[in-house]
Amino acid sequence: MTGNELLCEYGDVDHAREIEMEAESLERFFTNARVLSALDAEGRRRLMEAAEKLHFADGQEVVREGEPGDALYVIVDGKVSVVIDDLGNSKEVAELSDGALFGEMAVITAQPRSATVLARGELEVLRIPRQVVLRVLADYPRLKEIIAKLSVARSEQTLQKILED
Repeated sequence: MTGNELLCEYGDVDHAREIEMEAESLERFFTNARVLSALDAEGRRRLMEAAEKLHFADGQEVVREGEPGDALYVIVDGKVSVVIDDLGNSKEVAELSDGALFGEMAVITAQPRSATVLARGELEVLRIPRQVVLRVLADYPRLKEIIAKLSVARSEQTLQKILED
């Protein structure tokens, strides 16, 4: 939707400009996110249209270990701590920041989430529903390959962190 169309629809110049800037910002983000580099403009558009922007405060839980993997998350701005339950003790196994995604393993495998993810400071993420992600992955095998490799690397990193103690 163009700026003029937004103005006509909303009638509020400031609100329309804000929405247009938000859309442009999301488009730039999707274009520059490393893991999404395997997508063309159409693939990015599909994810962008389905994405819901969420904000979290420091320490707030984004996803919880054991919950269903109903969505993939992409960090727009901020950091998260990835924590697992290791025999009743919480153990941080990774810290992720801008452009990183999480929740991919649960989305792809349809298994419960393998970790809890907590905001570290103010956090802005995009939440993309599982069904949309699966449809896009079916059409973009290169992205599926990248995400699979990322998942394996993260699993190895998690195992290494567990064995360190």
